[in-house]
Amino acid sequence: MPSSPNPFSYTQTVTGKAFCNRQQEQQDLLRYLQTSQNVLLYSHRRHGKTSLIRQVFETLKKSRPRIDTMLVNLYGTLTEREFIEAVFKAMGQIESRTDRLMKLAGNFMKSIRYSYDPVTQSHTIFPDLGATEIKPALDGLMEMLAAYSDKRRLVVAFDEFQEIAAYSKNDFEKQLRSHIQNQGNIGYVFSGSQTHLLQRMFNDYDRAFYQQAQSYPLGKIETPDFVAWAVTLFKEQKRAIPEAVVEDIVLRCEHHPMYIQQFLYHLWDEPHLDGAVVDRVEQRIFRRRRLEFINLWDSLTQNQKKTLRLIALKEGRDLFGAVALQMVGLNRASQATRAIEALLAREIVEKNERYHIQDILLKKWVLSGLQ
Repeated sequence: MPSSPNPFSYTQTVTGKAFCNRQQEQQDLLRYLQTSQNVLLYSHRRHGKTSLIRQVFETLKKSRPRIDTMLVNLYGTLTEREFIEAVFKAMGQIESRTDRLMKLAGNFMKSIRYSYDPVTQSHTIFPDLGATEIKPALDGLMEMLAAYSDKRRLVVAFDEFQEIAAYSKNDFEKQLRSHIQNQGNIGYVFSGSQTHLLQRMFNDYDRAFYQQAQSYPLGKIETPDFVAWAVTLFKEQKRAIPEAVVEDIVLRCEHHPMYIQQFLYHLWDEPHLDGAVVDRVEQRIFRRRRLEFINLWDSLTQNQKKTLRLIALKEGRDLFGAVALQMVGLNRASQATRAIEALLAREIVEKNERYHIQDILLKKWVLSGLQ
């Protein structure tokens, strides 16, 4: 068993050596953000968007003059109030001193709430919104960011930005855009994985963010790049992994960075690396996730199960013809349409040119007939 630390990670964002390639993407994003251009960054879930943003942010913070960065996680936010709190919480990334942040916030917010966590020994301040109207609170927050950027340029990334489309106030997008479009010293990254929602937000003429950002779909990492990266990480620990093994893993994982990291993480502890051990690792991963897959499968209706299998069989294309529907026992295209709507809503499936099952291993499990 190797004693050297495992360089691969699949449960969290990665930077540095654990981050694979994306050299062209890094250059493009740096060029946009160093001139305060806004970027719409989207891809399938767990394809490395957040890791890419963090990697770019590390470079921006080392630039001269320095550009400060904020990454705001909007996943799971349900209201405008939660959006404001998420952005305010992220401000600790650009101002670690609580007294300075309170002074800055005090110029724009009527009331500030302070909390201290003795377990983590962390200090946090939030706007005490109470019954305050959302618009004045949002105005204060965005004016605070603008004031900060007058002293030092700033880049703000909103991760899972499509969440704001489900907030209750229909004019929230307009209010937010009215601030963003006038902030010349702040570049924004609008990132997300629900591409159909994001494209509507930025490409529909009637939406507030129409043409407000440079569209940047995140493509796949090519096999030679994965091979060179993995071989190098093994070599640095005086170990060898055959290129053919890495190529096999990339093919099995359909170029999905997170699943490739997962395979390599588990392979790290194997003394002999060949095709047979890759098979064993894949089966081990399936066994660990079997109950999860069964529970999800049991929660679906019959038509949703059939449609999910159809998407897997047809690679998400040409789903509504009579022959395709008959493959899985569906009688009408409307049955598949309704099932797809439900699968999209639950984020089991997404659409980006074609329909995709977001979890590559779930797709393999569905095709295997193990359910």
